[in-house]
Amino acid sequence: MRASAEVVIERPPEAVWRWASDPEHWHRWEEDLGAVRVEDYEIAESSPPHRQVVRAVSGRFEGTLELSEDVGGTRVRHTVDVSPDDALARFLFVAAGLLVRRSLHRRIEAQLARLKTMVELEAVL
Repeated sequence: MRASAEVVIERPPEAVWRWASDPEHWHRWEEDLGAVRVEDYEIAESSPPHRQVVRAVSGRFEGTLELSEDVGGTRVRHTVDVSPDDALARFLFVAAGLLVRRSLHRRIEAQLARLKTMVELEAVL
């Protein structure tokens, strides 16, 4: 299942990249990541300050951050591709696909809103 969202952050790409790409900051803007160990993920691709691909070591998750310049600052697009572990969960993903995709999209939007707040507040402090 793939879902994505984007936001414009009123800061240059380098400032956004410092927050978005650093595993030490992930738990601050990605919901529920506090319960997950960073060691469970690997940075599969990194092209600062434009693109980063993170994968779960288990292979069931891939997240892609894409940053590009925008008139208002930096456009951030976060795409998540997840697949469930077992057959029942896969069936439910297929059966409730639209609802699951919408839920995932809303979750990514909320994460990006938190990232926006943190990066823009850092500029003020």
